[in-house]
Amino acid sequence: MGFLRVLFLLALAVISVIASQHAHAQVTAYAVGQGAVNSVEVGVEVRASVLGRCGFATGGAPTGTIDQADFDQSGFTKDFAIQLNCTGASRIAISSANGGMANAVTGGTGYQTKAPYNVALYVAADNGTNASATCAAATLAAGGSCTFAGTASTATGLRLSGASTKANGSYLRVSAPAYTGTDTLAAGRYTDTLSITVSVSP
Repeated sequence: MGFLRVLFLLALAVISVIASQHAHAQVTAYAVGQGAVNSVEVGVEVRASVLGRCGFATGGAPTGTIDQADFDQSGFTKDFAIQLNCTGASRIAISSANGGMANAVTGGTGYQTKAPYNVALYVAADNGTNASATCAAATLAAGGSCTFAGTASTATGLRLSGASTKANGSYLRVSAPAYTGTDTLAAGRYTDTLSITVSVSP
């Protein structure tokens, strides 16, 4: 009995040591700088803006001349391509130096020295929208009543509601039918100069 009792006590001691070791193994200790990471959320607000720009793309301003012989009999028409570089809505306006094609010579009685013609403006945006209008050159002179007469500003000129930065088929067209005025046009050279401007629009 004494021998069995000793074995029993030894077995209890071993179980006690194992249980003690298991209990100790469940405790986790961390050194400095280790262990669970604390998470702190901080909001950082970042803001930026892009100023609107508007003008003609490189090589996109309408330039050139038209020289039509005997235009009083045949009339004329010519398109001048336009490519804008506007990142938002824009306005485009045109002014005429003479309000028609003017002849520098002095006409006699019954002769006319200024010939009428028309100016059409068509501009397209990148999103497919467009704006267009046609006016007589006479309404493009100073104080004229054309929709796009004068110098472009935030409130003056034909308004295009969308951005336009690509070649969208925009153009300026000058045209005139054969002259049918009451007074005959005096012989000579007839000229006019159109000035076109573009501006950012709200």
